Amino acid sequence: MTEHRDQQLRQLISLLKDADFHSGQKLAEELSVSRAYIWKLMQQLEELGLEFESVTRKGYRLIKPLQLIDAENLSKSMAQRGLSDWQCEVLLLTDSTNEQLKGEGFRHKKLLAAEYQSAGRGRRGRQWVSPLASNLYWSTGWQTQMPVQQLGGLSLVVGLAIINALGNLGIKGVQLKWPNDIRYQGKKLGGILIELSGDVAGALQVIIGVGLNMQMGATAAKQIEQQWMNLNEIGPEISRQQLLTEATIELSRALELFELQGFEAFRDAWQEVDECYGQKVTILQQNQELKGIGAGVDATGALLLQTGKGIMPIYAGEVSLRFRH
Repeated sequence: MTEHRDQQLRQLISLLKDADFHSGQKLAEELSVSRAYIWKLMQQLEELGLEFESVTRKGYRLIKPLQLIDAENLSKSMAQRGLSDWQCEVLLLTDSTNEQLKGEGFRHKKLLAAEYQSAGRGRRGRQWVSPLASNLYWSTGWQTQMPVQQLGGLSLVVGLAIINALGNLGIKGVQLKWPNDIRYQGKKLGGILIELSGDVAGALQVIIGVGLNMQMGATAAKQIEQQWMNLNEIGPEISRQQLLTEATIELSRALELFELQGFEAFRDAWQEVDECYGQKVTILQQNQELKGIGAGVDATGALLLQTGKGIMPIYAGEVSLRFRH
């Protein structure tokens, strides 16, 4: 997409964000384009997952009001909270925030968010549904001297930082499903994707991707194959910008502690929100199926699986965990 079309879409969203009706003629005048071109832009917004209605003689109206994330205000908020050394960028459209941070795009302490991802990913190559301006999708660049074998618990630490941020904003009762799912009452709220590059003996470039369902519409969610829910169904309604700020502050603190003390410093906190603890689970790993009961995690963040042959550690990677009854 051209930068000009990107700007036109931003301008159109800004005009429509109040969820009131706006005539096609007025919108065309504001953007200095034809009404037919406005229709094309509206069709593109629909393709990107934005839900609206069109009524003759009234115009266009978004189904619900929205607010785009503002990178400048995000930077100011974070600086006021002590993160003045962080860099913030917000894209309207991208393939994947994790992809954009790789290689030349990588920066230590960089927060990159997007309003829409065309190729958002979860673990094991799964698609992450990313409708426009509905949820939160962001990645964080973090460079560390920690050896790769000590990073096994990192996705758990990130999950705990998200839970702390939600708690600070009044949303309680959220749990974590090992190794990277954020859930509430058995339904998925979000997920975490960690990707590494660089020297495995140190100076690793770590990209931490997070997706959180905030106010996703049912149409966009048709592609999701598991039970899910939106954060704004749980507790006080919070803005995406507010949560992104709080989550980054908590993540910054967590990463500092993790680098100093490793996962052991977070183990007790994890036990309190561990959805798998005491539950019957099945582990799918390398065409092998293991059944047991969740028994917490060890000091490296590995899942402890209670089996008939004793407790077995399960390490994150190409592994899938499912609950069973």
